[in-house]
Amino acid sequence: MTYNKYAGLCADMLRAALKEPAKTKAKAREAIYYRSAVWENGQPTKQVITDITEGTSGKLS
Repeated sequence: MTYNKYAGLCADMLRAALKEPAKTKAKAREAIYYRSAVWENGQPTKQVITDITEGTSGKLS
């Protein structure tokens, strides 16, 4: 298990333990986006924005 997976798991458990309305506010901030680019001949050709929020909660693998 990497540190990032461990930190994500801890964050998921903490958000699950919160009471309302703090739980709703924390859930709204958990969105994860990253931008990547395909490079050809030293120049970026296409940028892709990816949302990896769905399907990451509670998984250990």
